[in-house]
Amino acid sequence: MKFPWSNSRQHLALESELEDAKKRLKSLKFERDLLSQMILRVYESKDIEDEDKKYLLSKYKTSLKELESQINTYSAMVEVRELENAREELVNLFNSKISQIDKRIEELRKTVGGLSAIGEVKNEEQQIREKKEERREKPREEKPKEEKEDDKLEELYKEVNTVLEKLEQIDVQ
Repeated sequence: MKFPWSNSRQHLALESELEDAKKRLKSLKFERDLLSQMILRVYESKDIEDEDKKYLLSKYKTSLKELESQINTYSAMVEVRELENAREELVNLFNSKISQIDKRIEELRKTVGGLSAIGEVKNEEQQIREKKEERREKPREEKPKEEKEDDKLEELYKEVNTVLEKLEQIDVQ
């Protein structure tokens, strides 16, 4: 079955065709209801002879079958387009969320100082811990320059922990 819309047409044209299909479907369903009422009236009628009843019933039933076929076709067309719209909305939402996450990751990477992955942040944190342990084990005869470096490392350690806490909050959300 070929649908009146194709992938190469613009979205607005598709929406217009969808509305047209919905209107046609509504009209077909109304016509089906009328035919059903006519069939019922023929069955209930006592004024019509049996041969005429058979003829009318046959005629109306054939028309009803044709209408049902058209209704099924238009119903499928409408459902396909509505599902395509739902799919498109879902894909757009998904892409939007991924873009937000990517943007946030880039912001956090810049905050961390150019580290490219969380694994590197954890590796840096481990190195800081090891240096602290080494400092504790060494005698207190360190030079003032090393103390400045230790202070810088301590500040970096705090920044890394802050970033890790933010990343954990993002994971929780």
